[in-house]
Amino acid sequence: MKTARLAAAAFLAALPAFCAMSAEDEEGFVPMFNGRDLTGWEGATDTYSVTSEGYLTCTQTDGLGESGAKNLWTVREYTNFVMRFDVKLPPNANNGLGIRTPPNGWCSREGMELQLLDDWGDLYNGSNRLADVHYTGAIYGVVPPARKVNGESYLKRPGEWNSVEVTADGPRVRFVLNGATLVDADVSRYSTDGTVPADGIRRPGLHNRSGRIHWCGHGHNIFWRNVRIREIR
Repeated sequence: MKTARLAAAAFLAALPAFCAMSAEDEEGFVPMFNGRDLTGWEGATDTYSVTSEGYLTCTQTDGLGESGAKNLWTVREYTNFVMRFDVKLPPNANNGLGIRTPPNGWCSREGMELQLLDDWGDLYNGSNRLADVHYTGAIYGVVPPARKVNGESYLKRPGEWNSVEVTADGPRVRFVLNGATLVDADVSRYSTDGTVPADGIRRPGLHNRSGRIHWCGHGHNIFWRNVRIREIR
């Protein structure tokens, strides 16, 4: 009994420190959505909406793939920041997070795109397997994401919420998924025009210092919640 009381006391003593750490960890973050509408965002406001639960969702019904691709982007520009959000993907979903991209820009070339994809989807595996630089967490076409020791993705199965943290601080870009660091890269090592040796494609947006934040729609019904950001000055 005495041992149990000591264990409980130790837990309670540690709890305030844990709570304080969590509060400090979120200090300075501000919501990017008001939970009611798309104030602060522009672009494809006809194919994105906010649900009754306050989730952002892509509601495109005008086709799949590139023919139905439309982006939603922030009204203002961001330079260096830490962005956090939760995302839930349906089977075979494809989207992306564009950063430092101009309005209506091609995120993976005129800015930088961080991939959001159902890594488990049969459209992207087996005989259809994508290049490593095209799975969730990748700097699209540039830096592949880390995977588990057994080769599986850190992404949860379709229909489950995933937590994401993206840090863009100068040329250093970090993508953390469900607590695992998938990418931690210095994009300054690429040529000034952004040419990537792996595919030879020019991606000059890798070196943008600032720009809009985009959601890159591909016609799939994806959900986001708890989207918040802290700027790095």
